[in-house]
Amino acid sequence: MKRYEFALFVLLFATVVVIGAAFRLSGLEKRPLHGDEANQAVKTGRLLETGIYHYDPKEHHGPTLYYAALAVLKMAGVDKFSDSTITEYRLVPALCGILMVALAGLLVLPLGRWAAFWAALLTAVSHAMSYYSRYYIQEMLLVLFVYAALACAWRWWRKPGIGWALAAGACLGLAHATKETCIVIFGAMALAKVLTILYSRVRDGRWPVLFGEDTPSAALSGRLLALHGAALLVAAVFVSVTFFSSFFTYPQGVVDSVMAFTTYLHRGAEGAGSTALHDKPWYYYGSLLGWTYRTAGPKWSEAPVLVLAALGAFVLLVRRETGVGARSVLLGRFLVFLTLILSAVFSLLTYKTPWNVLIFFQGIILLAGVGAAALIRAGRWRPVQAALCAVVLAMAAFEARQAWQGNFVYAADARNPYAYAHTSTAVTRLVDLVRGLCAVDPAGTAMPVYIIQPGGDYWPLPWYFRDMTQVGYWSDIPASPDAPVIITAPQLVPKLQPLLRDQYFTATHGLRPGRLLTVFIRQDLWDRFMAGRS
Repeated sequence: MKRYEFALFVLLFATVVVIGAAFRLSGLEKRPLHGDEANQAVKTGRLLETGIYHYDPKEHHGPTLYYAALAVLKMAGVDKFSDSTITEYRLVPALCGILMVALAGLLVLPLGRWAAFWAALLTAVSHAMSYYSRYYIQEMLLVLFVYAALACAWRWWRKPGIGWALAAGACLGLAHATKETCIVIFGAMALAKVLTILYSRVRDGRWPVLFGEDTPSAALSGRLLALHGAALLVAAVFVSVTFFSSFFTYPQGVVDSVMAFTTYLHRGAEGAGSTALHDKPWYYYGSLLGWTYRTAGPKWSEAPVLVLAALGAFVLLVRRETGVGARSVLLGRFLVFLTLILSAVFSLLTYKTPWNVLIFFQGIILLAGVGAAALIRAGRWRPVQAALCAVVLAMAAFEARQAWQGNFVYAADARNPYAYAHTSTAVTRLVDLVRGLCAVDPAGTAMPVYIIQPGGDYWPLPWYFRDMTQVGYWSDIPASPDAPVIITAPQLVPKLQPLLRDQYFTATHGLRPGRLLTVFIRQDLWDRFMAGRS
């Protein structure tokens, strides 16, 4: 590549990273918190104020998210949970999402520079990838660590060095310390490697050269090869143990991290019952990516990426493993099989949430980059290539428009396919009401508020009331339920009202689609509030 061509490519690639950053960093505070985000933030706040974190093998997933957010909070000078803002928490997945765009740079050599460029662009403007890069959950960290491990492993294979082995191991350890489903991903990687070798034997008429004379790794002696493998393993175990043991202060966390696999595999395979919110049919992810339309609003589809990915997979599977590009072909085939396996496994698991699609959708996007480059290259004649390039850019623009709508227009709307059981924007009106009541109550933010919700279904309210000192949470009606403000589920109202001794004004507010809250406000407090408004 000539110097000016290289400079142009770097400029274009940097522009794509900036576009990805704009989709991920703009207005992080605008969307109301999802219940899962609030739960994670409260757990992080406890770590911030007490310095204590103990891994829970049944809920909340791994510790990397909390420690990464802790670092951001410390750098922002935040010492109290009540002083933190949601921007500081969401900054963690947002930065990981930006790194995910930039990660394609590590795949320039195996995929080709233009395939990597198109993959980076499609990642930058992806609705799903950008939407969950603005979500304070573990998923974007998991995707980043898994694909970074693959990129580092390929780099090691191309030019063996203990640094790349350690980096790949550290990424695998971080993936394990992020989410328990990594065990499924690691298994899929092993199976994809076997299928790649077998397919290459059938397609090319010989066994693929992994460590032969024409590979850089052939320069390694058996002892050095074993040393690099050991370095990878040690790095993975060290990183995982460091996080799960809460930096060597809670050894039980390491044991629990292994025991947790049983819990999550059982949950994924059997779901939580036929009526459970997260139990979905096998075709759920296919319909999520293919076509979503919910009676009104935009029609959503990842069809352009899926079409380009199918083309990319076809090109990688039919291309023969010959010459200098043999190793790139093998990596491409591995990516095809890994994406297919992960798609199949996660589709067959009963327990499904839309953010789980990211781990194999990123593979689809990388294949789409290969497909886009192959499509343009097939034009041969420059004017035809320019026209095909315009077609791919139009596909990217279609994706970018969806990302803009999904992130900034329908961010908390049930018509957005990725806004899953999301908190209604109406919850901010409830929060404003309670704060207005605090302003006219002598106790101020120490005003008692009782939140009574069956099954503890009151999230994200603990986040919004984090600076109020007398908020109580119950799953059932307490013995003495009277308080200035009571927030409860409509089904508990007939049982609650006879137990109340004071007079109350009642109102109804929305928590999320299909979930309402009944608010009891002591009459004298309500009268003072209304008088103040007048």
